[in-house]
Amino acid sequence: MFEENKTIARRLMDEAWSEGKLDVISEIVASDCHLHDPVFPSLTPGAESLKRHIQMCRTSFPDLRFRIDDVIAERNEVVIHWIAGGTHKAQFLGMQPTNRKANVSGTSIYRLHNGKIVEMWSDWNVLTLMQQLGLTVTPKVAEAQRSEAHRS
Repeated sequence: MFEENKTIARRLMDEAWSEGKLDVISEIVASDCHLHDPVFPSLTPGAESLKRHIQMCRTSFPDLRFRIDDVIAERNEVVIHWIAGGTHKAQFLGMQPTNRKANVSGTSIYRLHNGKIVEMWSDWNVLTLMQQLGLTVTPKVAEAQRSEAHRS
């Protein structure tokens, strides 16, 4: 069971996310799958919602690729630590395209039932992405320290 669950989770990362083969989602994701990602709190449940989400991300980063660094399976869950990379070519989270490349690491947890993903959690740092795209704002504390240093 563990190996089968790992294979299903890997297919989502490799085929759907990296290759853009969204038809695979219907095979391996439950139609009412619950999606949890703090960067996208308005994600609605379901395989169709996941398809739209992946398509949006792949439109923003057309060369998006995921590299799986580690896979752990326990009970009916699979944990994948990954690194995603791509070039920012279209609007993403309200950020206009920068044409810059970025890499972000993250962790996803998949809960499976009867050979399908029924719930998934993803955790990754959007600030890291924004920094690499050159879109971060300098914190006011740092600005104040720099201003004071220039006056001295």
